[in-house]
Amino acid sequence: MMYIDKDELNIYDVESFHRDLLQEFKNPEVLIDMKNVNKIDISIIQLFISLHKSSQDSSKKFVLQNVNDELRFIFERAACTFLLGDADE
Repeated sequence: MMYIDKDELNIYDVESFHRDLLQEFKNPEVLIDMKNVNKIDISIIQLFISLHKSSQDSSKKFVLQNVNDELRFIFERAACTFLLGDADE
């Protein structure tokens, strides 16, 4: 599981976050704990979309866990609630 300890993820975090996600992708399940995250921008959503597709292509489980209401609203506004899947289960 990958824990994110930042309050906000944005374009300035994409490169390092992508490297971290590639490491996480080596696991059979890609679990990302979003408990501390309150804001993301479209660059991070794009990264999640790419990871979601790669996970499906590789038959891996992809889950964003502990998504708060503020983040859920951001995903809804971006029409990307499919990324939430079975989050928070």
